[in-house]
Amino acid sequence: MTDDLFDAPDGPRPGAAPPRKCKRHAWYGSSCSRCGKDRDATASRRGRSSDRLGKDQERRIESVYGPRKVGEFRDAVDHLGRDFKWQAKSTRKAPPKWLAAISEPTFVEILPSSILDPMAHMMGIGGIRFPLVIRSYVHQGVPTRDWLFVVASQWHRLHGKPPGHEDFGYVVIPGASFLDIHGSDEEFATWHGKA
Repeated sequence: MTDDLFDAPDGPRPGAAPPRKCKRHAWYGSSCSRCGKDRDATASRRGRSSDRLGKDQERRIESVYGPRKVGEFRDAVDHLGRDFKWQAKSTRKAPPKWLAAISEPTFVEILPSSILDPMAHMMGIGGIRFPLVIRSYVHQGVPTRDWLFVVASQWHRLHGKPPGHEDFGYVVIPGASFLDIHGSDEEFATWHGKA
C-alpha cells in the first residue's frame, strides 16, 4: 500500500504528473540547485544583452521624446508623458519592409499582434493617457530608427482628423515626424518652459 507513494526505481509511475519545472532557476555554479538543469551560457549572455538593449533604449526614448521613464515599476507601461503612456519595444533586427517604407504619418487598418498586444496590456494603467507603442530598430553604425503606433481616433483627437481618414484603425508615425507634429511628450513641459 505504501509503495504507491514513491516513484518506481526506474523512474516515475506511468500516468504520474511530470516533475515540476523551475519558474526561476537558482543557479549554483553551472546548474540549478532546484531542478538540476545545466546552465546554457549562450542563452544567459543573450538574455543579458537583450536586457541591456531594452534599458538603453528606454533611457534614449526619455531623452529624445520626453516622457518620464517608469519601467522599473514592472508593469506594462515603460514611460509616462503628457498625452501618452508608452511601451518600448527594441530589436537589433532590420525593420520589416512594410514598416521601412513608412516615412510620414500613415493610417493602417490593422497592426501585427507584436504591437497590438502591448497596447492592450496598457489599458487601465497610466490614467487617462492614450496608449502608444514605440518600436526601435537598433543597428551598430546606423542611427536608431523609431516608429510610433497610436490608435487613430486618439491621434485625431489631439491633432485633428485629416480629410478622408477614418477614426478606426491606427496611425504609424516615424520618430522624426512625431516630434515635428506632436513635439516632446514631456509630462510637465510647460512648467519647465520648454513648450
